[in-house]
Amino acid sequence: MNKKHILMVSHDFLPNIGGIAVYVYELSKALIARGHQLTVLTQYASFSTQTKEEMMDGIRVIRVPIAPIKKIEDIQYRKRMRQLIRKLEATETVDVIHWQTLNKDAQMMRGLRVQALEVYTNHLSWFRMLYNEGNTAKIHQLMREPDVIICPSREVETMTAELFQKAQTVYLPNGVDEYVFYPDAETSQLVREQYGISPQETVIVSTNRMEPVKGMRYLMEAIPPMLQQHENLTFLIAGDGSQYAAFEAMIEKQTQNSPKVIFTGRLTNQDIQRVVNAADIYVQPSLMEGCSIAIIEAMACGKPVIAANVGGNPDIISQETGILVPPKSAQALQEAMTYCIQEVDERHQMGRRSRERVEQALNWRQLAQQVDTIYDTAKR
Repeated sequence: MNKKHILMVSHDFLPNIGGIAVYVYELSKALIARGHQLTVLTQYASFSTQTKEEMMDGIRVIRVPIAPIKKIEDIQYRKRMRQLIRKLEATETVDVIHWQTLNKDAQMMRGLRVQALEVYTNHLSWFRMLYNEGNTAKIHQLMREPDVIICPSREVETMTAELFQKAQTVYLPNGVDEYVFYPDAETSQLVREQYGISPQETVIVSTNRMEPVKGMRYLMEAIPPMLQQHENLTFLIAGDGSQYAAFEAMIEKQTQNSPKVIFTGRLTNQDIQRVVNAADIYVQPSLMEGCSIAIIEAMACGKPVIAANVGGNPDIISQETGILVPPKSAQALQEAMTYCIQEVDERHQMGRRSRERVEQALNWRQLAQQVDTIYDTAKR
């Protein structure tokens, strides 16, 4: 392993807690632990012209200011980030530039020629959407071919290899910090007490954005009949989004404002860990996924997972660790949840095997080692 200076370029980064932000933060920490120097290049909303620099858990973070005006923010991001990268390449040794987003970073990199190895992680559902619509010209318009494209799912790997034949395409799932997300019975008890949930209740948890692509509508449709059929059952729903108010109102109306459906709103990563540990069963009904970090977090906490059979979900969930159901089906979710409620021993075994899977492969230590190998062996 050769020690490197790696620029992680991501429009999306902390304090935002989205999947890409978490990916960049966790992978950067794991690569630092392997001896590399990491600099995250990102943005912050401001009318200032001042670039900000800070240290975050050993990660050097440089933020370019972007005016929060829709008509100019993308142009400003591209211009200022290109200037920053050129400056860093001129004044420091930069070995790898690893960028993340198709709609922001890819367009910025398209107008930039660099000396370092270029690596792109193909996260976004927008790529899959454009591909499935047959709009591959738009994808090529947004980005040029880097040296390596990391694909978090087999589905994305196949699509990417077809469109970018010169780049090296590599399948590599996402991961989790298994020392942060782990089975914690004490925390589970405290969370249940916090929300007034009795020890006898079976708790079903979902941590998800309330957006159409996340398929939460189908879980909402499944909740009222589930409460009618199962006496000791509580749903704990974490997340916010454009559909939040509508879903909350829908559940209040259909369940007569039942205390057995709890909407927590948006949570921090620490609170997500706490809420997931309170679960007996975890549900993720998304209609489109790359490689869901939320699912891996639940697996790390030793939970059986029920998820839609889409995208990268089949790559990380097997019959031994959970249940895959057809997308857009409240009935299928209902049947899978009922099975897990009734088959207590089986769901415990699924949870145990989920934790083992994370310890063996789906953690940032293991994945950083593989990213390291990608950096070392990539051909330019």
